[in-house]
Amino acid sequence: MELSQAALTIAMFVLSAITSGLVAFLIFLFQRTASNERDLMQHKLDAAEKYAHKNEINEIAGRLERKMDDLFKQFYDRK
Repeated sequence: MELSQAALTIAMFVLSAITSGLVAFLIFLFQRTASNERDLMQHKLDAAEKYAHKNEINEIAGRLERKMDDLFKQFYDRK
């Protein structure tokens, strides 16, 4: 079965439209992925700058405890 020139032209048009659509979709997908990666990195950076880490909290608690011990020692030494 042989296809006419018009049928081949329509088939080529449909295939090129599908290919163009897929290429456009892939470009959109890669751009969106890159944008999301940048946003995620910025969010991680903001979170690291804004919130304290566990070891920082432990260090602050240790310093506070040492200061309180020093104050109690000074208070009891006065009596």
